[in-house]
Amino acid sequence: MTSSSLKLTGRLPAQPLFGTGLLQRWLAGIVIALLALTAAAQQKAGEVTHLQGMATAQQPGDGLRFLGSGDAVLEGDVLTTTDKGFAVITLSDGTKFTLRPSTSFVLERYSQNPGAEAAVMRLFKGGMRMASGQIAKRNPAGIELRVNTATVGIIGTSFDARICGADCRQENAAPSLAALQAAQAGVVTGIVAARVVQSTGEVAASQPGKPARPLAVGAPLYEGDVVRTGAGGVAVIGFKDQSKVSVNPQSTLRIDAFVYNKPQTPDAMGLSLLKGGLRAFTGLIGKKSPDAFSVKTKTSTVGIRGTGMDISCEGPCVDASLSGAGAASAANSANPKKPDGLFMLTWVGGSYFFVGPLDVPLNRVGFIGGDGVARLLENVPDFFKDFGSPRPDQVEVNWDNLFATVLSLGADGLYVLVRDGHVFMSDSSRIDLGINEAGYLGPNGLALRLAPVPSFLLNDPYPLPELFTNLNGQIFQLFGVTLGQPGQEICRL
Repeated sequence: MTSSSLKLTGRLPAQPLFGTGLLQRWLAGIVIALLALTAAAQQKAGEVTHLQGMATAQQPGDGLRFLGSGDAVLEGDVLTTTDKGFAVITLSDGTKFTLRPSTSFVLERYSQNPGAEAAVMRLFKGGMRMASGQIAKRNPAGIELRVNTATVGIIGTSFDARICGADCRQENAAPSLAALQAAQAGVVTGIVAARVVQSTGEVAASQPGKPARPLAVGAPLYEGDVVRTGAGGVAVIGFKDQSKVSVNPQSTLRIDAFVYNKPQTPDAMGLSLLKGGLRAFTGLIGKKSPDAFSVKTKTSTVGIRGTGMDISCEGPCVDASLSGAGAASAANSANPKKPDGLFMLTWVGGSYFFVGPLDVPLNRVGFIGGDGVARLLENVPDFFKDFGSPRPDQVEVNWDNLFATVLSLGADGLYVLVRDGHVFMSDSSRIDLGINEAGYLGPNGLALRLAPVPSFLLNDPYPLPELFTNLNGQIFQLFGVTLGQPGQEICRL
């Protein structure tokens, strides 16, 4: 049967052509076929990977469908779990999520069409644990979670989201040991070194072996991050020690090390300019211990003495690991140009090249070309007059807001924990969350960053979808006690 509908014509005879039982079975077959065709008309988005307890799906205007493992999940389905069950769902692009007990959730829009990839979800109540798939990699702006008027943006991410009330406060009071042990394997740790203060054009960061994540204002940065800007991209980065770095268009900067205010560990800040240009204004690390701050390039390491400086790295200075890396050029030693090598202009304090070594005094320019010789230039090259990014000392930063956290008081609202990647929460205000950061958004629309992470998020006993297999066994609730409550017993079979 190829048609998507059935048309019945004519009259039934006064006496059935078949026996009554045969007629009933014939009619029942038509109803089943109609239901199957209706379901087929909807786009299959994925399927139920695992189900414990009961869960239902419902299309707008249709009746409930009871779900089982292997059943299809359709675009537009409202998925609901009971108070003693959970479901693991896998979408066709590899996105996976665990729906916690007493959760109501809908996959509003789902598309893998090239250029129009999208997964738009809405959480009505309860909670979920999610690991994004190919859609988030191909079109980061196309995947989001909506909760009332709030939006959770998801970029290459594994995260948890819960709409909380008294249930979370009760769990937070006394998390169970079993829940704690179940949660530890999936928590990814990371210490935020800096955040984006300004961002225009194409700006992204990536960790080795992981996809790039677009950077917006407030986005966190970590040790090992490589920041890249496009042809019109500019970023101003604020570090926790109040250092500020502006990154020019078409530049590549790596954060090699950042240690600040850590007990029994010396402060340190190490950057590598692999290509392009930056403007740096040192903060508390550089003021307290100038030797603890450095900027490396292929040509030379740059040291400081409480400094503001501009650095340009082109041609022979560009790191060979980058595609299209520049080659040594025949520089005019009397009047070198931007592509000829490494340049540094000091505009506050003093700086120097390790090669030489060569001090670069205030308002002077140091240069190292393809010959590897460090020298001072007589004049400031013209390209420094239009360097492409703002002087960071002239960029206002509200340091308290940039890195501020608040203690969770357990108020009703939306709570999010990021295990990997980058999430932003937005309503009347916006915050960006990175690895191992938690956020809260209340009825007033104000988004807040939480520290420490509430225990009901950190110690969630329900399976991480990216790590779950059916070999994990089921979690059974004993004596009718809802899983996740203080004092409960958990058995894994």
